[in-house]
Amino acid sequence: MIGKKSMIYVAVTAAMLASTSMGYAKTVCYVTAADSHAYVTPANLALQERAAELGIEILSLSQEFDVQKGTEQLNTCVARGVDGIILWPLDPQAYIPGLARAQQADIPSILINSPMDEAANQFIKSFTGPDVYEEGEMAADALSEAMGAKGTVVVIAGQAGNGTTIGRVAGFVDRLKETNAQIEILDTVNADFDQQKALVVSRDLITRFGDKIQGVYANDDTMARGFIDAWKEANPSKPTPPIVGINGQKDAFESIRTDEMYATIVQSPIEDGKLAIDTMAEILDGKEVDSRLPIPLTVVTKDNVESVEPAF
Repeated sequence: MIGKKSMIYVAVTAAMLASTSMGYAKTVCYVTAADSHAYVTPANLALQERAAELGIEILSLSQEFDVQKGTEQLNTCVARGVDGIILWPLDPQAYIPGLARAQQADIPSILINSPMDEAANQFIKSFTGPDVYEEGEMAADALSEAMGAKGTVVVIAGQAGNGTTIGRVAGFVDRLKETNAQIEILDTVNADFDQQKALVVSRDLITRFGDKIQGVYANDDTMARGFIDAWKEANPSKPTPPIVGINGQKDAFESIRTDEMYATIVQSPIEDGKLAIDTMAEILDGKEVDSRLPIPLTVVTKDNVESVEPAF
C-alpha cells in the first residue's frame, strides 16, 4: 500500500515530468549542409550546444552537400513527427514539397544560412542567417575600392544552383552595375566552396587570362585561398591582385595582413547556429518571430584587421 508521503512524491514527480515534456522535451530535426566543413562545422556545434542549454534534443542529419539526400532527410524528419525542423537548404526549390508536408503535419520549419525561392516562404516560419545578397554588394564595393572602380576580374563562385552562391554573385554583379564601376568580369567559375577545387579552377583561370586578372572575388575565404595558392605557383615573384572573400576566417585575416588578400566579410558561424536554435525555441514556445532574422556582417581590410575578431 502506498503511503501518503509516497503518493505526494509520485504526484510531484509526475507533474515535473509532465512539465518537462510540455515545456522542454522537444525534438528538433536539423538537416545540415555537411558534418565537416570550415564554416558549417562550427555552426553545427554552436547550434547543438545552445540546444542543450535550452533542453532541446537535436536530431542531426547531414546532407554532405547532396541536395537529393537532403530532400530525403527532410521527408524523414516529417515522418518522425518531430516538434520542429531547421533546414540548411542547398537548392532554392528542391525542398519545397518537403516543407509543404511539414506544414501539413503542423511541424514548424525555419531555414538557416541559405535562402530559397520566395515560393518557400509560405511554408516556413523564418529564415535566419546572413544576407547573402548584401554580402555580394559589400564585396563589390570593397573590390571596386581596391581597383579604383576599373579593371578586369574573375569570380570564383560556390556551388551551382545553391542559394548562397546565387545571392553572393547576384549582389556583386548588380552592385557593380548600380555604381557604374568600369569593372569587367572575365569569367565566373564554380568551385563548390572547396579549396582544392578552387585551386584547380584558378590554375585554369590564370592560364587563360594571366595578367588580365586584376581582381578576384571569391564566394568564400577557402576558395580565395585556393586562388592565392594557384597564383603563387604561377607567379612566385608577383604580388597577388586584390582579392575579396567572405566568412572572416583566421587565415583570411592573416592573408590581409600579408597583402595576399584585400578584404573579407565577417559572418560568424557561431551566431548563425545560435540564432537558428534560439528562433526555433521561441516558435516552440508559441511566440511570434520575424520572417527574416539576419546576423551582423563586417567588412575587414588592413585598416581594421587588428580591431575585429575573426569569425572562426
